[in-house]
Amino acid sequence: MKKPTIIILSLVAAVILIVVIFILNRESSVSVLKSAKTIDKNLLVGNWLRTDAGYRILISKVNDDGSLEANYFNPNPINVGRASWQESYGNLKIIVELRDVNYPGSTYTLNYLPDKDLLAGNYYQAVEGLTFYVEFTRNR
Repeated sequence: MKKPTIIILSLVAAVILIVVIFILNRESSVSVLKSAKTIDKNLLVGNWLRTDAGYRILISKVNDDGSLEANYFNPNPINVGRASWQESYGNLKIIVELRDVNYPGSTYTLNYLPDKDLLAGNYYQAVEGLTFYVEFTRNR
């Protein structure tokens, strides 16, 4: 076999191999996306009580644009500067940022655990620059 023929056959084999890998990778990505569970975002709506104190997050509405209508109480109302939610691979996460006296950007970053009906995650206490693990249970 001549050298140019070997080169052309090698290039054709390489292109076929690349196409096969691309197709297999695309199919596995689609199956992963199809298998990801979706969870009802409205499960976030509720009156959530922190397990270690009397602090409350009241989520009254979950908007399609990723925002939340939320209030925070310690036990009196504290201004919520920003509240949002997001879903990733069937998991719900909320972020509630507080903007008030003694709350200059203190932030809750919480994941919803459907098996336990629990919000769990971190609270960043901005005044002291400390982060704490916290949990909220639904107050019925």
